[in-house]
Amino acid sequence: MADSHKSTVVIASVLKPVDDSRMYEKIGLTLADSGEFAVHVIGCASAKINNSRVIQHPFKPFKRISLGRLFAPWRIMMMTLRLKPDVFIFATHELLYLAMFLKITRKCRIIYDVQENYYWNILYTTAFPLVFRPFVALYVRAKEMLSARYIDHFFLAEKGYEQELSFPGNRFTVIENKVRIEDSDIKLPAALLTKEKINLIFSGTLSETTGVFTAIDVAVKLHVIDDRFRLTIIGFCSQPNVLEKIRLLIRPRSFIKLVVRDRPVPHADIFKHIQLSDFGLVTYQINPSTMNSIPTKLYEYLGFHLPFLLVNHKSWVDYCQPYDAAIIFDPAHYDAGTLYRDMMQRSFYTNSPSGVYWESEAPKLLAIVRKLRPAFRHAVRRAKVLE
Repeated sequence: MADSHKSTVVIASVLKPVDDSRMYEKIGLTLADSGEFAVHVIGCASAKINNSRVIQHPFKPFKRISLGRLFAPWRIMMMTLRLKPDVFIFATHELLYLAMFLKITRKCRIIYDVQENYYWNILYTTAFPLVFRPFVALYVRAKEMLSARYIDHFFLAEKGYEQELSFPGNRFTVIENKVRIEDSDIKLPAALLTKEKINLIFSGTLSETTGVFTAIDVAVKLHVIDDRFRLTIIGFCSQPNVLEKIRLLIRPRSFIKLVVRDRPVPHADIFKHIQLSDFGLVTYQINPSTMNSIPTKLYEYLGFHLPFLLVNHKSWVDYCQPYDAAIIFDPAHYDAGTLYRDMMQRSFYTNSPSGVYWESEAPKLLAIVRKLRPAFRHAVRRAKVLE
């Protein structure tokens, strides 16, 4: 039963799990902990369900290209109608039609949480077959542009989207995907020379464009130089052919461990592996879909004070440079011996990172949702009448 003193907020996605780091941990918990909102998250089932502060409504996962995905918005609509939200926050273009339906029929305020530039992602990654990419990309962008006038507000997960996207107009707030962790979880980097094992980590989405194969190549070359090196690959892979290629590459290499499931790995598990690691690997292939974005793992590694190898992409290099957090390299032309010496000799985190934590984003989120909730709108109307 919904709390009559609280506004109801529903946060939904088609592909994200109910314990997704952004939907649940950041947006959901921030709203719930304010004490002003009853918060529900709708998404794919997860291994860990926690209904203490944010109510989770899981549905059975499905393949990325399947009938299950086609009908998922209808299932989400039925769940959402039962919950009767005052504010509906949706994290994918696939729920645009549902959001507009809620706006028109239920007077619900709607927020589009833009986590990706879908047009560029579809064109420049391998998620869809090559022949279909232009048509799918154009359809998605047309849908976003035509429905924009119905959206009450947009959250943009990247500052770069201000330049890349025109359809939000001036009704947007940049809510970056910064890391939410406890101060007690942060540790100082350990010296590598005396360690029995040197643990590398590649976390997040496992695909060619995120650089998983570059990460494997780096780990193999470093292991040849020093057999203390280990690599953990942890994340979600939606492409069976990519996952099979990863498994074939690491099969004869016992120093590489793969942690992957048929659904996204719980974020708490990724954080545990980050805390056990000595170096992270940020090895993206730079293309239009990523060039103006800051990878979430960059915030995570900085937040945990984990040193990392970083591809030579100027905006990322400039972001990390003040903290002495990274060793810069070019995946196409690098010398493993030079990387090894730098990893052993450099001092990292001579300055503590600032501005990488979720605490800087939470007030902006709360301000927008408060303005859209019924209590605020009614107060504004009363004030106008009294004038």
